[in-house]
Amino acid sequence: WLVSIGLTGCQNKNETENYNIFSENIARAGDIVVAKIDDTKIYASDVNNTALAQGKIAKGETISPKDPIFQEILEQLIDQRLLALEALKLSLDQNDETRRRIAIARERILADVAIEKLLASKISDSAIERIYKEQNKWRSRDKLVRARMIVVPSQDEALLIKKQAENNGNFSALAKSKSIDKSTRDIGGDLGYFSRNSVDKTIAKHAFSLKKGEISEPFKTDAGWHILYLVDHKTPKAKPLESVKADIIKHMTFDEIQKKLQDLRSKADIKISDLDNIEPNEK
Repeated sequence: WLVSIGLTGCQNKNETENYNIFSENIARAGDIVVAKIDDTKIYASDVNNTALAQGKIAKGETISPKDPIFQEILEQLIDQRLLALEALKLSLDQNDETRRRIAIARERILADVAIEKLLASKISDSAIERIYKEQNKWRSRDKLVRARMIVVPSQDEALLIKKQAENNGNFSALAKSKSIDKSTRDIGGDLGYFSRNSVDKTIAKHAFSLKKGEISEPFKTDAGWHILYLVDHKTPKAKPLESVKADIIKHMTFDEIQKKLQDLRSKADIKISDLDNIEPNEK
């Protein structure tokens, strides 16, 4: 409300004219008056917009005047209107500090409206579904494998253990007794499921070249000589759209805002002062 006061309030206005500051000249087709304070009105849309700003409803939702939340917010708006009217009677809208605060609030609201318009044109159900399908396409390529690993100091020992594993098939027991890798030894060398990019490149190269049940040839890394046993492989299942929709919207929102800001910055003439030489009380 104070923003509306700042946009039209000026010196020597009488009280009746000041009442028109409260959005009385804005088209309200289909809107419902839910309260009158002196010669001013509060509309249902005012209550719903406040509920949205307070996070009590989601964008696109409305609340009924019979809803306790509606009535609670209406009481807040009545109190706010009474205080704003009192400020006008006291000509507080003519105070320089008040004008500065109104200007800042106006700028913030205009920025918010610009973002809302941008996102409304960019974030649609079809755009969300397109990104969801693209993500699933890439996810289907991101194969996961589960492997067990034994690490020993020498190639000869690795070759011997490989033969033992192929003969008795108990790779897990051999890992517990022979492996020098402390992080996996006690769990039978189990690396769990991993993607190609989540482990050492050499380990990934050998693991993803194996078929289920195969044992790799010994290979060396900085940690020692490795032998891998491929337990399983799988492709991650796609999550339902509704379970990831909020994350997609969040990502799209951030991406679109950043692109818009980069574009605006590239076109604007921006000069930042020497901040190190500005005194704290300089205005």
